[in-house]
Amino acid sequence: MLRREERQYNPFIGRQDKPGDQRKSFQIDRDRILYSSAFRRLAQVTQVVTAQEGHVFHNRLTHSLKVGQVARRLAERLISEQDDLAQKVGGINPDVVEAAALAHDLGHPPFGHTAEEELDECATKQGLVDGFEGNAQSFRILTRLAIHRVDYFGLNLTRATLNAVLKYPWLRDSNPQSKNWRKYSVYQLDKQAFEFVRPEQDTSQTVEASIMDFADDITYSVHDLEDFYLAGLIPLELLATDRDEFTRFIERWLGDFSNNYFAKIVRSQQNRFQNFLNATYNLKGQYRPGSFEQKAQIKRISSQLIQTYIQSVKLSQDYGDRGYLQYNQAKEEELKFLQRIVWHYVISNPRLATQRYGQKKIIRTLFEVYLEAIHRSDITFIPARFVKEFLDLKTLEDKGENKEQEKTRMAVDIVAGLSEAETVLQYRRLTGIAQGSFLDYWD
Repeated sequence: MLRREERQYNPFIGRQDKPGDQRKSFQIDRDRILYSSAFRRLAQVTQVVTAQEGHVFHNRLTHSLKVGQVARRLAERLISEQDDLAQKVGGINPDVVEAAALAHDLGHPPFGHTAEEELDECATKQGLVDGFEGNAQSFRILTRLAIHRVDYFGLNLTRATLNAVLKYPWLRDSNPQSKNWRKYSVYQLDKQAFEFVRPEQDTSQTVEASIMDFADDITYSVHDLEDFYLAGLIPLELLATDRDEFTRFIERWLGDFSNNYFAKIVRSQQNRFQNFLNATYNLKGQYRPGSFEQKAQIKRISSQLIQTYIQSVKLSQDYGDRGYLQYNQAKEEELKFLQRIVWHYVISNPRLATQRYGQKKIIRTLFEVYLEAIHRSDITFIPARFVKEFLDLKTLEDKGENKEQEKTRMAVDIVAGLSEAETVLQYRRLTGIAQGSFLDYWD
């Protein structure tokens, strides 16, 4: 039987990890993630709008902290209410769940999903068939790129925590039409680490991964809406009370569907969605925008919604759409509805579209610059933390081994590991837009 507490490089159990350390293995996992530079970087990575917009909006770091909190509370509730069933479906440990939640977005590149798409295109054009995916990059950071000790790569986490991070526990499918081509959690080059976590072929989420996944959906559905409502970009009161505005929103949503089945669901739930909005967000004329009272009220609403969604799931022995979590259909549809409001008023906004165009150009340029530097063995361009790996690759290549895929992956890793401030700074320097300073530092 596989030990949940076993580690990839030194398979000690419990406090044997560090003599004298009173923490348990899964607590050590959580702390290693929390103290990693990869986690700190998330403060400078886009959630919906660029992190440079300031504290008004969530960034990937504040989002991840909230996912960790929600995931832990959900795990604790399920253990309290269904402990026997929790053991039957693989076991739930709140430290594992929180650790996975804190780590789930480590692989997000600068500028978020925009760069994710661009890096995938850049990498696949260079022959790297599994391209780029944020979830797979998270697993790569935990098992390979993060620096913790000189005698191994990655954070050397336990099998249980690495399993809980695997939202899509498979490698990229070779068929672009497959759903496993678009979303996956492991690169081919990280297959050995994946086989440590899962020696047997199994594409099911662990129950702890399902809890992390659901907590992520709850968190961003609620706090993204809160952010943009308070910023004056989502007219929640109007949407809740004005039938014409709500109808325009629904019709735009329906217009994006190519599948009539989903269109029927949205149309059939139209009245329920508006009643939900009216009961939850009918604040029109009650509070001055930006006032203490308005902010307090929206915080109260967000808190109530999160608690409602946490209470809406229970464990099941049958594996379904949310793994071993049995969800409430109405609440699941509400979450999708809230996500769609943000998409309609913010993500599809032309102001973000033009910004995304520039962000893609920055990512593409940096990838090309670093890949060229790697091919011409110009160490002066390669970040210090990648030099050892580069020299190891060069040694193997000198011995006749083909390391083209590893070189392309390194260029991807360099760009994906930048903060947004570093990304813009490096782009401006490398394209001659601005010289920067000799004292500018990045690792």
